Amino acid sequence: MPEDIEEPVVLPENPTTLAELLPYLPIPTEYGKKYAMIMPPELRDRLLEVQAENPSRHVANPIQLTDGTWMLCADLLSEVPQGLYRTGFIHLDNSRFNEITIIPWDDALALIPQPEEDILP
Repeated sequence: MPEDIEEPVVLPENPTTLAELLPYLPIPTEYGKKYAMIMPPELRDRLLEVQAENPSRHVANPIQLTDGTWMLCADLLSEVPQGLYRTGFIHLDNSRFNEITIIPWDDALALIPQPEEDILP
């Protein structure tokens, strides 16, 4: 058997931080769709600054959650460090990626603020 055959990459079953996923980037889109990346306001602000300083047609737009944190779908990790989100990603401080938690997508959806229902007279 040839020795140069690579073993398939096994992605973490339950990743907890973005730092944990760094060795696997870019991740498959379908894998990323299972998870949300949750960041504190400070890191969301830094992301927006980096994107403003390094203009690109493709920007990440975090959604604010009910607990004050911000969310992005982890599927965008299929486009970093190369790909559509490369421009902003390469300028982020990866030493802080341990502050970005990874949670199941359904758990994140439960934290999206719901609009108040209109009460008709």
